[in-house]
Amino acid sequence: MIQFGTGSAGLTGNDFAILQRVAEMQRNNRATVRIVAHAQQDGSGSSADQVARANYEISRQRALAVANQLVRLGVPANRIVAEAASDAEPAFETTSARGIAANRRAEIFVDF
Repeated sequence: MIQFGTGSAGLTGNDFAILQRVAEMQRNNRATVRIVAHAQQDGSGSSADQVARANYEISRQRALAVANQLVRLGVPANRIVAEAASDAEPAFETTSARGIAANRRAEIFVDF
């Protein structure tokens, strides 16, 4: 799992190490890598439509950041699926700052 800062789709050094391992694993198989990126449930002070659009867009950017890095590391683009889940699938409680932050993530699945 890749974690992101608020409003960010930027990858960090630790993220690059994780993605390097995923890319190395893909060299030995023909599985599809599925990336599902998420946004936090937040947006107080904005309309529901604005929040929905912003959360979809940041989750889309996160999915593409992960996918593009995997392509740079040698994973064929036709074996990568990038999905934007917006804030629709929180994995952590959203009543604390820690839970909200943990939902800013991209999950990586290898579908054999």
